[in-house]
Amino acid sequence: MRYRRAVGGLAALATVISGSALVALAAPSYAGSSTGPAFPVERSGDGVTLLEGADGVVRGLLADDAPVALPQGMTGSPEDAARTHLERFAAKMGIDADTLRPAGASKVAGGEVVRLQQYINGLPVVAGDVTATLDHSGGLEALLGETVSGVVEAPTSLFSDARARVVAREYVADKADVPALGLRVEDQGDWIYNPRLLGAPGPAVNRETQKLHVSSRDGLIDYTIFVDPGFESVALAYSNNHEAVNRKVCDLDNRDVGVPESAACDDVTVAYSRLEGQGPSGIADVDTVYDNLGETAEQYSRLAGLDVSALVGGEDRSLRATTRVCATGYQEGCPLANAFWSDTLQQLVYGDGVTGLDVTAHELAHGVTAHTSQLYYVYQSGAINESMSDVFGNLIDLAVNPEKQGSAEAWFIGEDSRPAAASMPVPLRSMADPTATKSPDRLTSSLWDADPDHQDFGGVHSNSGPGNKAAYLIAQGDRFNGYDVRGLGLDKTFTIYWTAQRILTSGADYKELFHVLPLSCQKNIGKPGTGITEDDCAQVDKAVRATEMHMDAAESAPVAAAYCPAGEQVEASYTQAFDAPPVDWDVDSEGSGLSVADFGFANVNRGADALLLSTTEGEIEETSVTSEPVPVPAGGRLRLDYSTLFGLYAPVDGPTARLEYSTDGLLWLPAQSLAGSRNGGPWSGHSYGWSSARYDLSSLAGHHVRFRISVEGTTGDDNNPSSVLNVDNVKVYTCR
Repeated sequence: MRYRRAVGGLAALATVISGSALVALAAPSYAGSSTGPAFPVERSGDGVTLLEGADGVVRGLLADDAPVALPQGMTGSPEDAARTHLERFAAKMGIDADTLRPAGASKVAGGEVVRLQQYINGLPVVAGDVTATLDHSGGLEALLGETVSGVVEAPTSLFSDARARVVAREYVADKADVPALGLRVEDQGDWIYNPRLLGAPGPAVNRETQKLHVSSRDGLIDYTIFVDPGFESVALAYSNNHEAVNRKVCDLDNRDVGVPESAACDDVTVAYSRLEGQGPSGIADVDTVYDNLGETAEQYSRLAGLDVSALVGGEDRSLRATTRVCATGYQEGCPLANAFWSDTLQQLVYGDGVTGLDVTAHELAHGVTAHTSQLYYVYQSGAINESMSDVFGNLIDLAVNPEKQGSAEAWFIGEDSRPAAASMPVPLRSMADPTATKSPDRLTSSLWDADPDHQDFGGVHSNSGPGNKAAYLIAQGDRFNGYDVRGLGLDKTFTIYWTAQRILTSGADYKELFHVLPLSCQKNIGKPGTGITEDDCAQVDKAVRATEMHMDAAESAPVAAAYCPAGEQVEASYTQAFDAPPVDWDVDSEGSGLSVADFGFANVNRGADALLLSTTEGEIEETSVTSEPVPVPAGGRLRLDYSTLFGLYAPVDGPTARLEYSTDGLLWLPAQSLAGSRNGGPWSGHSYGWSSARYDLSSLAGHHVRFRISVEGTTGDDNNPSSVLNVDNVKVYTCR
């Protein structure tokens, strides 16, 4: 949980999905006026509705009035049924069915959920998956997810596996502030990575990356790293420690585990303090965690029919935890200012006093997520991952402690923890009012955390706010953002979210959750014991609209900017790809160590070179590279690709870079001030791969304009001695 992290079979499916309810997704009669336009959907004429966003991306489809039946006489496995539906509708979703392979089916009351993983050139695609939701007869209720297309940009440099391991190890060592020699690295094969599927920085191109697992021996540090051998850098990184009836609880009594000592609760590394069926140990944290694990498991069994021990407990089907962990060698400190679920150890790890029931249920839910939707722990999918844990954690806490309902603390996260670490604030978050802890309560909130330095893996903790607010509205009810939402209570909310947990794809964003939550409600209408009604689902629909899940985030991480709107063509009037010495650009350096040189790795357009501005340790006043005058046509635009590596393995306080323009060579103005600029700068920190910037030059039409790329500031320190700005594919153009 955050401060760090303070959480299911699937409920029965209705045999017929109400068409009127699905139409309500597009334009409900009760829609308020303050949330902007409805999320676009389009009837296809084949009994399904396409879920197409304002960005033109189709993220799935829903059956209109009833599940789409299989061809008459067809029988077979759920995987066969999913394949049949996929082949029928793949073209409408813009995907190639031949690239998808079944990755498992979940048998649930009322039907099946089949997950399909995309492969290109025999390699799996990060976050490239589709879920097919089927009824008892194999009829299609929904296809959800995104895939990628096109060729793969294979690495062109001679980047060895050994060097990739070094890059991954050094990245994690710097990120976690630990010695690199204490980290283990495991090669997990090659994967295709396209930033678009996770809303991550970088152009939407397919690149071959090497997946590596980096961890400490005690499991307190546990990262997945994707190294791009073409750029010789980290393309994607995230932690697997998500901050567990057979209970096994150990205790370290705040002994410093150090690097060599393990926190694994296995009675060899750390002795058991209390096992299932034993009486109290007399250690407060051990007994509290033991009780909370039991309460959490009981609620999953009652509300979801789930044996959580069997799902996440490994070979011995146990819920294991180690309490009072102390680690002066780690950034969490001593006592540990945290609690987290470790995917590697398959157990919970607690700092002294961080043992509240909602914290336990939250962390255990991370383990459940890892075995169900497998949401990636970065960007919006990571924010939804965190939100799902907050939701299950708080719903379980309120169910076990009904006296909290209606109190001021009812929707706090972590309010019952009494951490010994003074650096850990309590409570951690508020689901009723995420803004109280500086988290956004809707997608357009100015509190949205773009996290450009990737300190929180793309803002996964802060940006859980819209998901948390929606869950509060669904369970409790309230008036928010022009919508009056009637609360459904704890049990119905738990059922809906547990259904959603099984349907979400691994790279889900809020636009997907916008559809999945109402769909999850619809699938439970008529299920015995739930009492869920059509009007309940109307409330869910209002909650996702009130939190603006269908809209773009106010402050997103830099991503590739399209040249032109869909359907329009690029007409270039000036291009500089830096694939040869840039004779029409001049260098002006007033500091140490700056140069313009060939860039020897494949760039985003497969050319050989890019503009490289590098600095070494020291101070620079300003360094710039300036173009010759470039004529700007009517309706002109400028777009360029860039990447920053200001600090070799992690962000440091260092230089900033920017694009400026001048019509006379004397007065220079910041290009980001031009109307319609996208990712216009200034740029700083670590961009984690290529991104792009776009500017509207309409106001400069008819002028000959010089463009200047400038870098200024402190360049580095002993640990991060070099800083690099790469620029490529500068283009002035119009859209026709």
